[in-house]
Amino acid sequence: MRPKLRPESCRPASAAGVELAPHCQSQLLCSPRTITGLGGDMARVERECATPTCSAVFTATNRYCTRCRTKEHVCAHSGCGAKFWAAGSRFCSRHRYPTRTCSAPGCDNTITAASNLVCSACRAKDRSCASPGCANVYRGNALHCRTCLTPVRQCVAPNCSTVFRGTQSRCWHHRAKTRECAAEECFNVYRGTTVRCIACRTFERECTVGGCATVYWGDRSACNECRKSERECPDCGETFHMRTSRCGRCWWRQLPATVRAAMSRSSGNAYRARKLAAQVAGPVSAEEYARVRAEGPCVYCGDEATEIDHVRPLSGHGGWEHPSNLVPACRSCNASKSDRLLIEWDQTRVFRAVAASEKVAAEYERQLSDVDAYAGI
Repeated sequence: MRPKLRPESCRPASAAGVELAPHCQSQLLCSPRTITGLGGDMARVERECATPTCSAVFTATNRYCTRCRTKEHVCAHSGCGAKFWAAGSRFCSRHRYPTRTCSAPGCDNTITAASNLVCSACRAKDRSCASPGCANVYRGNALHCRTCLTPVRQCVAPNCSTVFRGTQSRCWHHRAKTRECAAEECFNVYRGTTVRCIACRTFERECTVGGCATVYWGDRSACNECRKSERECPDCGETFHMRTSRCGRCWWRQLPATVRAAMSRSSGNAYRARKLAAQVAGPVSAEEYARVRAEGPCVYCGDEATEIDHVRPLSGHGGWEHPSNLVPACRSCNASKSDRLLIEWDQTRVFRAVAASEKVAAEYERQLSDVDAYAGI
């Protein structure tokens, strides 16, 4: 149990030489942990958790670690009754902090469920991770990068042995619950961890990153390209440019085998359906695929060709399953091009392919003509 402070430990803030925050109305400092030089049981020092069965070592003012203090609470706000897990709060996230307007000049964003006076967009800036030995550079308002903030941990919920990587103390299944959307005039009932459903959180917005005016449809404050950065995979150490915490190979490996099998079946079925719908002269034989692959190196970069690319994509662009639409490609170029048109992809690789393949050159001219016709030129 936390020791009670004696009345004589309270003293004027001016005597302690501590400047109060502008919004603070208190003239006394009753907590020794806020004044440098005061000791006692409440001093912020490295200590071992006081729970007999716990050996966690931490630096804080509490006698017990966060895991031992975390338990289920009922919100004390009148008429709320929401259940939540926390280490000591009496109110849920909706009633813990008042709704306020960002205090930054020229910003009128509304801040909800947070104690900050300035919104997240105004606090974000380019930073270097403060973790020892980490050289990641990122844009945000946290002192540590996402990789350092998401260690592998075990869920603290009773009788749960789920191991996951994240910033929360409990796994998603123990944080999610069935709830009704808090947005006005929305009565969607869903299971999740957010107070609003995905339909109410997703709308057209403009990227908040400085210098980027991309307009996109989503529920994030930054567009996908601005959220990408140079990262180091915590599992294999490979450096990659994405917006995920793991590289593609390690992300795929960490999925359960049943999930990987289901995703492969779904993707394979969709691909086979697209190929069947795109046939113009019957199916293309495996021998024809092998002949196209053996025609030469990747037409886009010159590396060894290990796959076949449909120059005009089958997905969403009316490509056809015919030898005239097939060219040899490497895995990297085929995956990067994906379902993009030639005019939408890396023009350096496209120009090389135009010079190397008549099929690509004909399709590129066709796509440029379509653009000119649409523009009325």
